[in-house]
Amino acid sequence: MNYKINDFLISPDIHLASKNNEKFELTSQEIIALKLFFSSDDGFVDTQTLESEIWGERIVTKNSLRKLISDLRLKFGDRESFKNIRGRGYKLTFESIEPSTVNHKKVTSYKYLFTLLFIILICIVAILSYSYKGKVKTLPKVSTQTVFESKDYILDYATHNNTLFVTARDKNTSKLYKVLNRQNTVLMSENYSGAYRGLEIHTSGRTIMHMVEDSKCKIKIYRIPVEDQIDEIPCNRQNAFPSFDWIDENRFYITFNVDPSSSIKPFVYDLTTKRLEEVFSINFESENKKNFIDAYIKGHNDGVFSLRENHLDKMSLTYFEGNNRRTLYKFRAKPYSVAVAQQNLFFVGNNNELFMLPLSDDILSQDINLSLLMASQATKIDDPLVLEEQLYFSLGNVTKEVIYSSSGDFTYSLENGVRDFTYTDNVLTVLALTNSGYAIEQLKDGLVFNTIYFDSNLSLRHIAFFKNEIFLAGADGVYKLFENKLIQISNIKTIELVSNGKCMIAEGDGIHLFEQKKHTFMKIVEQGERAFQSEQGCLFVDTLTGNIVNENREIISKQTKKRLLIEHKGKLAHRYNVKEQTHIVDIKSGKVIERTRERARFTRLISYEDDILYLGGADVNTSILRLKLD
Repeated sequence: MNYKINDFLISPDIHLASKNNEKFELTSQEIIALKLFFSSDDGFVDTQTLESEIWGERIVTKNSLRKLISDLRLKFGDRESFKNIRGRGYKLTFESIEPSTVNHKKVTSYKYLFTLLFIILICIVAILSYSYKGKVKTLPKVSTQTVFESKDYILDYATHNNTLFVTARDKNTSKLYKVLNRQNTVLMSENYSGAYRGLEIHTSGRTIMHMVEDSKCKIKIYRIPVEDQIDEIPCNRQNAFPSFDWIDENRFYITFNVDPSSSIKPFVYDLTTKRLEEVFSINFESENKKNFIDAYIKGHNDGVFSLRENHLDKMSLTYFEGNNRRTLYKFRAKPYSVAVAQQNLFFVGNNNELFMLPLSDDILSQDINLSLLMASQATKIDDPLVLEEQLYFSLGNVTKEVIYSSSGDFTYSLENGVRDFTYTDNVLTVLALTNSGYAIEQLKDGLVFNTIYFDSNLSLRHIAFFKNEIFLAGADGVYKLFENKLIQISNIKTIELVSNGKCMIAEGDGIHLFEQKKHTFMKIVEQGERAFQSEQGCLFVDTLTGNIVNENREIISKQTKKRLLIEHKGKLAHRYNVKEQTHIVDIKSGKVIERTRERARFTRLISYEDDILYLGGADVNTSILRLKLD
């Protein structure tokens, strides 16, 4: 559908308007406003919806909306099309045009564009098909859960007893992290890069770690993850990144070259005999007598998967069993690892996609029918591993939203970006986006006790925890989460959802109180804004009187500024930005109670015991994700 206002034709993306030789661009705020008008039933949109959708949770004056409408009137040269419905909102008069009536030349150009895009798509498919020369089946979409992220670059990782251990580095340092309940603890640290490298943990807890210490390459074995060292193997610097794989509690594969002139190939080390022996049961010798590097190995049944590099630096995924071998995939770039489960093999393809190959009992002769788990990603997929029967991989990242505390004692990150968080009944509840929907996690005493993932196309921005139930809200209404499914209980276009554990209110077109018996929201006041939680109730500002009142309309306090509100350490306070910080200022005394280290993003800020939690940004270089198939 296309639209016209005063004979100005609006572009399909609503970024431009043109009439004859006159053309102008629309601002992002004007685009949002026009989309609201075009999608309404009769061109009318109420003031509350316009302000909340255009400016989000930023506090703006009534003049802001008037100025926006005035600018639109000037651009379109038409005052009558934008009518002010006094006390209610604005109504736009416009024409709706079917695409077929748009200029034929433009339609033709779109046809050419679609044809070109289709040809490009066919070429991409052809390239993908050629790269692995096998049949490809696409699996249902997958969802991912972020389990670790850092400004450092990840080298290797392993799990034990639901705890993640990660080796990482930056330009000047090297660290070994322990990750539990999304809190990262540094177990080891050195002031030079690459001190800690490969890591492999047996189910018993026995741990192999490749490291550089005192300028010497060492492989250390611990009884439990990085505690109580029980053995050590020296290695030469040519074995820059040896690969390990446990065979049983006392033996493991290790890629090695004892003689620097020899190929790097798999050996077996026995902790009981302290002997390093070449693998003779499998023929790793090259067929053309050239030196090969078996850069990564993974045992499977009677054979071994290897990422094998030849003398021309070409890499292939090869399966070895006895004297037989089979190349399963050829790489254009060097991969780091493959993940092997009992029935499936996982690896990263040449176009930065993630493949799965179902394994038969006879891998040497089976068909290569690849399934595409993840399409090509903009950031590099790396290091797939099956750990504790779950698939993990690492991925590059960009800036995202993270929860910080004003004291600096608390940092919390969840998925692609945090949307909202609240602290009720000693439970911190966090809402975040995922690649296919949303994630919710709840913490008590700093420990995660509830994690929920669900797919949804709804626009959800607010979360509340009330009577041991989770409620979500946004432009699409208010929903209760029940058995990982959303049940709509109201169609209020919500700009704030507030609960103190005893009451719950939704701010939208007025203030609405949740009634448990009816299990829905009932409007209690038309003129109310800036809702927030308090020990004194679910509070908001009555815009007729300017008083701060509770859900029973009882006056709690007078406001001293037209600012957002918060209760912290039993005191009512305004909160607002001062330069690059957010200040929490006592209403009565005017004194600053607390300051954040950086400005709270999207006004997300709550009281958390004696601390303040707020939303900030973080640059993340790499993350470890856990993948879940539908």
